[in-house]
Amino acid sequence: MIDTKSTGTKAKVKVKDVQTKPPTNIESNFEYEELFFSITDSKSKITFANETFIRISKFEPDEIIGQLHKVVRHPDMPRSVFYIFWNILKQKKPVAAYVKNLSKDGSFYWVLALALPCKEGYLSIRLKPGSSLFQTVKKFYKETLKYEKELEIQTDKKNAMLAAEKYLLQLLNKEGFSSYEEFMREALQREMHHRENELQKRKRKNRHDASVVPSTLTRLEKNLTRLFLSTDNLKKIQENLLEHSDYILKLARSILLISINAQVSSSKLDQNELSLSVVAEKMGEQTLLGEQQLVKLKENIFGLSSLINLLNFGIISSKLQLEIEIYFKQEFASNSSFYNNFELPPDVATSLLSDAYKPQLEGIRDGIGSVNEYLNQISISVHNIERFLMVLRFIHITGKVEIAGMRDNSNSFSTTFRELITEIMNAKTRLNSLSRIISENQYQFKEILEIKDELDSLKSIL
Repeated sequence: MIDTKSTGTKAKVKVKDVQTKPPTNIESNFEYEELFFSITDSKSKITFANETFIRISKFEPDEIIGQLHKVVRHPDMPRSVFYIFWNILKQKKPVAAYVKNLSKDGSFYWVLALALPCKEGYLSIRLKPGSSLFQTVKKFYKETLKYEKELEIQTDKKNAMLAAEKYLLQLLNKEGFSSYEEFMREALQREMHHRENELQKRKRKNRHDASVVPSTLTRLEKNLTRLFLSTDNLKKIQENLLEHSDYILKLARSILLISINAQVSSSKLDQNELSLSVVAEKMGEQTLLGEQQLVKLKENIFGLSSLINLLNFGIISSKLQLEIEIYFKQEFASNSSFYNNFELPPDVATSLLSDAYKPQLEGIRDGIGSVNEYLNQISISVHNIERFLMVLRFIHITGKVEIAGMRDNSNSFSTTFRELITEIMNAKTRLNSLSRIISENQYQFKEILEIKDELDSLKSIL
């Protein structure tokens, strides 16, 4: 086991004594290909930071190592954002957030930070943001900070922070995000795609030094990149299926109501019209069976949707974590002496970077297999519901024949069966669309299954 005891010196000054210049409107810029990270202990004290982070923050290593992470906190950041951030992180779950940081010289820099628990405390990876969502969030932060500061005049800081948390979540909700977790998944996906596009446009993709980066990591990065590019397709599957799920539940309720109306009407029939009562009874029996199939289909769609959320986040975060390991290996190889006397040894930092994503790879492999199973189950459910609709169609035809021979009480039955055929035709259109979605995506999903096989082959050598 690696010895993780401190091998260097702690920071010479406390956070309150660090000499930081007042904030300015000058940006401490960095490039899209640059990634940086820090490792903190459980109390948020920085034990390791890579050279890129220290350069952008403008601190010297002995000024920042050993400090609490709030040494780079910018006053433009609402306290409520960090409250949300830490609440998720303390649940041992990864969390992502846009953060405006303060450099020692008063300049600022924006990052999208992905933080996750690790053996030594917490690992935080940052990338340069630039998507349209980032521009929206900057506006939200400004509004939230104003709201927070106004409340601090009326009450204490804690209550102001809690109220501002709700205010920010409401702003995100109006933007279409049902929760902070949904927002952060979308933010990470958009920023990673934006970064990938920027790197391609600038033709500044990092090249790997084969003497520093093992071929297994290069192969893994290639496959995670392929998976990453497929996340948009997975999201499209999710959106298309969810669009139909609301209708499916509505259909189940509508057909059940039509069935109840038919049975109520049949209770008013004369003895010589009991054949229509039998039709209504059969309709009720089939409706209950059909409702079970419709509910099962909806459950499978929601199960697949939740799985895709987890899978996409796992793929994207693993890709970022692998990229930072590769980036740091090359950074360290070019200037290893920079890391002399850090509180955490560089080999421990490298190990933590590696340990961060490797457990997720198994979840990604399993998730890909489960997506395929869900698609198969949804396809079976669609087929079963199509059979159910055929039975209802037969009942509809039988009912129309019986109604034709009736003199009384036919109006209510005629209306009921007209409603039934309308629902059947609408449902058929929806199911055809669902079948097309499943068929198209099962074909496209073959490439993802091939990547899963490649990940399986890498499992034993990572």
